Amino acid sequence: MSVTEKIKLELNDLIKEYECEIVSVALFPAGDERTLQIMIERSDYSSATIGDCEKVSRTVAVHLDVLNLIHGKYNLEISSTGINRPLVKKEDFVRFCNSYVVVKTYVLKNERKTFKGLLKSATEQGIKLDLESQLPDGSCEIEFEYAEICGANIDGNKILN
Repeated sequence: MSVTEKIKLELNDLIKEYECEIVSVALFPAGDERTLQIMIERSDYSSATIGDCEKVSRTVAVHLDVLNLIHGKYNLEISSTGINRPLVKKEDFVRFCNSYVVVKTYVLKNERKTFKGLLKSATEQGIKLDLESQLPDGSCEIEFEYAEICGANIDGNKILN
C-alpha cells in the first residue's frame, strides 16, 4: 500500500466528524520539500468551504505528525475539489454521468491520450463518452475500461460556459 493510500485510510474516518470526506491524496515533489495535497468535499457532496479546509487542516496536521508516514519536510495543503473535481472511484463516474469530463489514458487510443466529452454511462467495467470532436474513423463515441484511465476530472470550462 502506498503512503498516500495509507494516509487516506488513516484520515478519512477522522475528518468525517467535520462532515467531510477525502477525495484524493497526492504527494508532489517541490524542490527540497514536498507538498502533501489532500482534496476534500463535504459528506453531502457539496464543495468544502474555506472553514472546512481550515478545521480539517488543523486536525490532520496533528495526526500526520503522530502517524509519521512521511519522512522529511513537507507542506500540507488541504483544498476543496473545485470545478475540475477529479473522478477517482467508480462511484464518482456514476455520480457524474451526464457531466462534461476530461479523460486521460495510459496509452494511445485512437491516436490520442486525452478525450473530452459528455460522460454518457458508467458501469462496473468502464465508461462511455460522447466526444466533443470526432475520432479518425468519424465516430463521436468511445468506451474505456477503468484500467485504461490514468486520470479523469470534471471539465470546469464547460461549467463556466
